[in-house]
Parts: sequence; structure tokens; C-alpha cells
Amino acid sequence: MKTIPGHNTVNMITRILSAIVGGVLLLLGIAVFIMPEVISTTFLSLSTGGAGINSLRADIGALFLGMGAFALFGSLTRYRWVLLIPAVFLCLVVAGRVISMVLDPFPTNTIGALVMEIVFIMVLSLAIISHAFSGKEQTQPETVRAFASYRFLIVAGAVIVLIAGTFVFRPQISARVWSGGIVGRMSRSTIEDLPDGLHVGLAGTGAPMPDSQRVGISTFVIAGEHKFIVDCGPGSTLNLELMQFPLEETTAVLLTHFHSDHIGDLDELMLKIWTYGARTEPTLVMGPVGVDTVVDGYNKAFSLDAKYRYAHHGDAVAPSSGAGGRAEIIDGFGPDESVVIFDRDGVKVTAFLVSHKPVDPALGFRFDYGGRSVVVSGDTLPDETLMAQSRGVDILVHDAMNPDMLNVMTRASEATSKAVAGTVATDIQTYHAFVEETARIARDADVKHLVLNQILPPIPASILHSAFLGDSRRIFDGPITLSYDGMLFCMPADSNSINSQWLLQ
Repeated sequence: MKTIPGHNTVNMITRILSAIVGGVLLLLGIAVFIMPEVISTTFLSLSTGGAGINSLRADIGALFLGMGAFALFGSLTRYRWVLLIPAVFLCLVVAGRVISMVLDPFPTNTIGALVMEIVFIMVLSLAIISHAFSGKEQTQPETVRAFASYRFLIVAGAVIVLIAGTFVFRPQISARVWSGGIVGRMSRSTIEDLPDGLHVGLAGTGAPMPDSQRVGISTFVIAGEHKFIVDCGPGSTLNLELMQFPLEETTAVLLTHFHSDHIGDLDELMLKIWTYGARTEPTLVMGPVGVDTVVDGYNKAFSLDAKYRYAHHGDAVAPSSGAGGRAEIIDGFGPDESVVIFDRDGVKVTAFLVSHKPVDPALGFRFDYGGRSVVVSGDTLPDETLMAQSRGVDILVHDAMNPDMLNVMTRASEATSKAVAGTVATDIQTYHAFVEETARIARDADVKHLVLNQILPPIPASILHSAFLGDSRRIFDGPITLSYDGMLFCMPADSNSINSQWLLQ
């Protein structure tokens, strides 16, 4: 083949550019492996909870790493045809974005990614074409010849017809998928299949500060046939529903204290408990002194809503006698600052006082069933009563904060004239436990597994976990879990195993 004048320069430029494309793709793949949450939201316009991180690394990370590796190999060797591989994958990615433009409202924050992908395709294509006209002797590889074969064209045509048919018949397909999917979802529940034992679910693991990964604090505990919900922060009722927790079977709602981030969803929670089970008695809400004020307030605020529900659905869904909540004050604490509030069918629930001044009283809860045990701390400073109640438990669910990270927020707020945010970041350190302190409690109380919730400050990416934990793993040599919404810990009765899984994707 005759060389085109000046072509060597063009060939070299496209080769360098394709190598840059490969490097960018490779770096993106590595970044997805290291900090999938940041890359997914910043560059890929994806939103995910904790359970989706695994898929991000496995699927998106592998895709970028593979494309990057092939692009670098093709640009740095004489096998320039290898650039076809990332080019084809990028074409499929662009096709997916175009399909979204046709079917769905196009999210404008993906325009940058679309433009970048088209530029990458152009660079790789030019590198392939430029090399083809370089005048160098080369044998057409089997891969390239395969694209021109009639068999490939038949397969490609069949795929195109299949995609086109899917577009044409998508209303019928959508209806069939909905019918099958909704029946399947309503007929199965992970929680219904749990073995007899003690099970702890995290419906909300966040704090008052905005956190894209977590909603307001809420923990459910299943002990044999009894089901309890500890606290109900904003947004947590929706997560309870998505986790398919049987709200209508709730034995009691237990409140640790009355900060808004612990009771902000009580109205929605009582409504769902009532209507999901057509319950004829108000939801039992137990908490420290003042719980009657909170429950009465919500009852009054939603009294009109309760009338509307009954008028619309009647006794089949919303018996008027079951609306709202019934408050029960937890008091009568003994010398050890604890009191048993539930003892039935082998299930024992103990409430105990914790240190969260100026909130007083504030409670934590211990659950015992089938030889297994769990403590939910509520909000507290390091506390001797909590230490005593946590002695030998299988799981300690404890609030945790990192003061160094909060101090950074304080300094940043001063630099940006956001004084209130800085004051809050400083003040909250006076009535919450530092993360290393929770590790010492777990170590000294011989806890089997430490689960940290109500994360302060919010941790948006897993790459920050080690910074948040500080020296905790040196202090406590047992497992430490930095919680996300949707986690479930299962402790079968009369065993030593602790199994975990996700109920939110």
C-alpha cells in the first residue's frame, strides 16, 4: 500500500491520542475499584446504596479496566486492530445512552459523559484507519475479517431486528414484566424465610447531617415471633417497606430519645403499621418520660388523616380504633439503671439509661433470645451502664463519630462563612461517642461484632472508611462494620454464627 504524504505524523498523533484514551479508561476503572460511590455519582450519573458497590466494581470497573487495557495494547503495539474492541464497547455504551434519550427524559448531567465517549470512539477509529493507511505490510487479523463475514452480518442483523421488535412491542412486554414481577415480589420475602433466632436490620443508619448513602436512624429487631422497631428517623419507614419488614406484625416501637432524627418518621410508621394489618388497636410506642407528649402530638396532627383513611377504606384497611399510637413510659429503673420492659415467649428486652445530656433520660436497649443477644446503644457518650449491658453480646450497634473529620468540617465552615454548620460540628462532639471509644467498649465488654451506625460526619465513599475508623481496628480485634441502610445480621438460635446480607439494592 502506498504511503500518503504526512501520514506518519498523523499516525503518530492518533497513536498517542488512543494511548491517552486507554490511560483515561484504565484510570477510571481503577478509580471505580477504589471509590465506586464517587465515580458513580460524579462521572457515571449513577446512584447506589451500599449493596450496589459490589456490582459497580465487578461490572463497571471491569468494563473500564478491560477497555483501557485493550486501548493501551492496541496503541502501543503493531496490533492496532485491537482498538476495535474498546471502540465497539464504547459504541454500545453510546447506543444505550441514545436509547435512553428516546425512551426516558434525558438526564442532562450525562451529556458530558456522552460527548467524552463519542470523542473516544472517534480517536480510536482514526487510529485504526490511520494505521491501515500507514503503508506498513500487515495481514488482516481474523477478528477484522470476522466483522465482514456473512455470518457476523446475519447475527448482527438478527440482533438489530430483536432490538427493533422490543421497541415496537414494549407496551406489551412492559405489562407482562410488571405482572410477573409484582406477583413474584409480593409472594416472597427474605424476612419470612429467616430461621428461628435473633435478627437485626438497619433501616436507617444516618445522622442529622445530609447523607446520600443513609436515611434517618432506625433499627429493627426480630426475636422469635416478636418484632421491634427501635427509633424511626426521617425516611426510615420507606426503607422498612423496601426491606419487606412486616410492619403489621410490629410488637412495639421503642424510642431511645426524642431528638428529631430519631422520631421524625413516627407518623408514617404508625400509619403503615395500622393500615398494613388493619389493626384494631393503636401502635404501642414505648420510650422514656415524655413519650406520651410525642405520641399525643402525632396523634393530634394526623387525626384528620385518620378520618380520611377510614372514610375511604373502612374497617377492611383502616379500623378507626387502630389509628395512631398508644404511649407507654419506660421507668422504674433499678440500681443498675436498667429495667426489663418485655419478657415473653423466651424474648427479653431490657431498657437502660445512657449519657446523652442535655437529653435526659435517654435509653439504650438490649434484646435476648435463643441464647443470642444484641444491644442498640441509641445516642450516648461512653457509658458504664451500656458497658455492663453489652457484656458478651453477639452484636453491639453503637453510634459513632470521628472528631478529626468533624474538626475539618468546622474549619471549612469558618473559611466559607457557614458558622452554624461549624458550631453544630463542634457541639455534637460533646454527647456522642468517638469511634475509638466504641472500639474500647466492644473490647472491654467482650462483644463479638461491633456495628457502627449514625455515622458522623457522613462518609460518602468507602475509600474514607479507614480514615473514619482511625485506630479502632487496633483497639478491637473483632469484626467492625461501618453500616449502610439495608444491612441485615442473622443470629440463629443456640448457635455462634452471625450471618449478614443486604435487603436493599
